[in-house]
Amino acid sequence: MMTTAPLIPQITLLAMGFTGILCIAVPIVLLFVFKGRFQTKAAPFFFGAITFIIFALVLESSAHQYILSGDTAIGRMISGNPFLYAVYGGLAAGIFEEFGRFFCMMTVMKRYMYQRENAVIYGIGHGGIEAVVLGSFTMLQNLMIAVVLNDYGSVEAYASQAGSPEAAASITSLLNTLIETPASSYILSGVERMAALVLQIALSVLIYKAVVRKKYIYILLAIVLHALIDIIAAFYQTGLITNLLLLEAIVVIYAIAVAVFAYRQYQSLRYDDY
Repeated sequence: MMTTAPLIPQITLLAMGFTGILCIAVPIVLLFVFKGRFQTKAAPFFFGAITFIIFALVLESSAHQYILSGDTAIGRMISGNPFLYAVYGGLAAGIFEEFGRFFCMMTVMKRYMYQRENAVIYGIGHGGIEAVVLGSFTMLQNLMIAVVLNDYGSVEAYASQAGSPEAAASITSLLNTLIETPASSYILSGVERMAALVLQIALSVLIYKAVVRKKYIYILLAIVLHALIDIIAAFYQTGLITNLLLLEAIVVIYAIAVAVFAYRQYQSLRYDDY
């Protein structure tokens, strides 16, 4: 008896699942390893996670909706120009997240600023929840949709369950994207999330130094470093960069370079600084 090959291959499903688990497991492992090694508290981890949710997912998203969704001249100008859209998105991410980091360390995390290791714990929380929301949730959602699609056996059969022609067209587009995306792209997405986690830890160290040394130029530096990598990523989303492998290589190299710089700043902190 002939069997029909699944629309989405098993290797692609495995890649989705692997990346989804990776984005959850790595932050948790880092937290327990670093916490055990330096005898730190877990509270900065949760402060980092909550700060990302408030400043990136709530406040930044609200700003995007206000600026881009409204029928205004500036909204149309940004949305209609891929370069401006990328720059706007990068700057918004840098400003909201780095100010959120600074605000958190100046307020609720103030009692934990006596130990430089807490900057790393905070960064694991900030970058970890980002990996979970943007990596794990997306991958696991895609995995569930892909499994159901394979059970239906065709895009048309799946999309026919939609309640309206508009919804069916949207679902069809999503399903075709899942079918056309190779397994390697999902693995590369996991690599990007890990690079982003490294970068979030590094930026947390820079903001920590800005607070304990009162060198607020490091806040501006963190905003610029954050914005630059988000602008590059947005160039891919807007089609200004078309090679995914090139993008991921840039992201990884950039994250390593920023991490090396941040590590030097971390090492320069003496215990009488905090």
